[in-house]
Amino acid sequence: MDKETREQIALIRYKLISPVLAEPARLQNGYFRKQAEKEHLFPHYGLRKVSVSTLKSWLKIFKKKGFHGLYPKKRCDTGRPRKATPDMEHAIRARCRAYPHLTVQKLYETLIEDHLLGTPPIHYNTLLRIIKQENLLTTKRKDIRKRYETENVNDLWVCDFMHGPGVLINRHPHKAILCAIIDDHSRMITGHAFAPSETVLSLTRVLKDAFLAFGLPKRFYVDYVKLHIIHIMLRS
Repeated sequence: MDKETREQIALIRYKLISPVLAEPARLQNGYFRKQAEKEHLFPHYGLRKVSVSTLKSWLKIFKKKGFHGLYPKKRCDTGRPRKATPDMEHAIRARCRAYPHLTVQKLYETLIEDHLLGTPPIHYNTLLRIIKQENLLTTKRKDIRKRYETENVNDLWVCDFMHGPGVLINRHPHKAILCAIIDDHSRMITGHAFAPSETVLSLTRVLKDAFLAFGLPKRFYVDYVKLHIIHIMLRS
């Protein structure tokens, strides 16, 4: 509970006791009995009834400690792991069965978003302990992609475009676009150049320089202009 909420609760407590601060005990008791029959809206707690004894204790605390004495006390277990209820444990198990490949952190975030870990929510370490004790999440993913690398230089070149900053060409604004080719095995850049557009012509210029410097690759990978490049290479 934050400081602002605690202050609002203290204000409502003061509002309930303030009409009889200077009244004799007989009038205080009659007023408190009437208030105890009603429901009062408190931040964080909602609608609640307040007993006569509680109202009397607030009055006593106010006279002794002043307004700040009416602030709700902070939880003694603030910052410490709280015990999960059976309903929370059931929600955790159900979510793990539905999404066995989630990380514990992602599971914790989604459960909090769905308000399934209480208010305030149980500590992350509490969830982690439950996961480990019952082995609820899959430790190794079956869909992990293995690292791929060709065996030799020039077995495969990969090309891509990257959009860079804006530049002026003949006083007209253009976006500088980098075309780069990398050898898959050595990770060496075999060709690169900036151009004002992401076109086949831009790629062709970079390819010719790369061919002259490093020879021809066995395979060449580029996304949407691949077929066009094959035709260009055949014509040249």
